[in-house]
Amino acid sequence: MAVDKSEPRVALIAKIAVLAIVTLVGVHVALTAYFDQIASAEVQRKYGDIKPEALMSVRADEKQRLSSGPTPIDQAMQMLEQKGRMGASPAITPAPANVDVSPMQGWLKMPGQVPAPMMAAASSAASAAPAPSGAPSAAPSAAPSASTAPAGSAPPPAPNHP
Repeated sequence: MAVDKSEPRVALIAKIAVLAIVTLVGVHVALTAYFDQIASAEVQRKYGDIKPEALMSVRADEKQRLSSGPTPIDQAMQMLEQKGRMGASPAITPAPANVDVSPMQGWLKMPGQVPAPMMAAASSAASAAPAPSGAPSAAPSAAPSASTAPAGSAPPPAPNHP
């Protein structure tokens, strides 16, 4: 009986394997691109060509309501541009917020410095409310609290800790 004792052709087998893998990856990419193109064309055909009648009617109604009335929106915008907000009611006049600045002061072991603009507008409600007796103070003892700082003065700088 004859037995083939020659070495296998590894280089040829490797070339065929690489060619097969490249072919499979290429076919996968091509079919995926084709499927995506056909699917997006079908979605466009079903949904993209439909005009949103409800949205168009809502926008037309809004445009009609803005252009009619006691003062049309175009005239109101021109008046606001010319006069500014002069004579605006106090309900819509911008004002600084009364903000509780105690979280800005930092922890007891890691004090921080509150910016001067935040200290200038201290809330009277925040200063009138007493701290709970069982809770530790959130403000460091070295830095003044928002209610005791004089208006317009900046608090002393925080000590440097390592």
